[in-house]
Amino acid sequence: MCDRMNGNEIYEKVSLKRANGVRIPRYLCFYNPEEVYLGLTRNTEVRKWHEFISNHYVPPRAKILLIYPCSAEKPYHLSRSYKVLFRTLSKLGEKRREIHLVTISEPFGLVPEEFYGKNTPWFDWSSMGYDCPGLFRWWCDKYKQPFNKEYFDKSIEILAEVIADYLRKAKKMNSYSRYIAFVRTYSSNLQIKEDHTHRKIIELASRKAKLNVELHPPKRIVKEIVRKKGKLAWDLYGVSHPIAQEYLLRLLEEAVSYED
Repeated sequence: MCDRMNGNEIYEKVSLKRANGVRIPRYLCFYNPEEVYLGLTRNTEVRKWHEFISNHYVPPRAKILLIYPCSAEKPYHLSRSYKVLFRTLSKLGEKRREIHLVTISEPFGLVPEEFYGKNTPWFDWSSMGYDCPGLFRWWCDKYKQPFNKEYFDKSIEILAEVIADYLRKAKKMNSYSRYIAFVRTYSSNLQIKEDHTHRKIIELASRKAKLNVELHPPKRIVKEIVRKKGKLAWDLYGVSHPIAQEYLLRLLEEAVSYED
């Protein structure tokens, strides 16, 4: 039945259920690549945030930049996946301060952790949310949304440029000594797919900025999760899976203990 939903029905039956104490307005929901592209180029809130991140935001000094996926539930910091992440980061103790966490988001690009749950002049993260699954082909197929490859590619390009602007600034200011992206790198079949939008955006942004952003977790960790727990474990939990989080903790412990 859900595959016959129009945009307003998707909003009522899917998007609104992703709000946890925030308002998700219909105009911040983007259900196919064309809607995402129009949001990136015409939506006032999205464009204001891109302008802020690209041209005005100053990255803080920290040893590590950690790029982490947005959650379907909004706001991020109250979602199950971020509570898992925060537990992992808390195990670093005082070293936690040496990691700057930013969320990679369609359509907002990057959202630094200091804005989680805050009302800012550019976007009210304390009371507003959004829903942007429109770049996932599997999602568009499920809900009978048109998937236009041209708009998909244009959207990836815009988001990559916003993130590249951030990376260029950070590189120029020597803000970080290491750049780590912990996103869905492979499918449960150990393939790289078009739906791995965060990987695609980060790879393109990294090339644009001429800066190495490490992509984690590696294939061997995904393979371990699938072998021990089954494909569904990775498909459902992704980087929130305990094995992935154990790997992230080891990675960060090594990164913050390294002396320049």
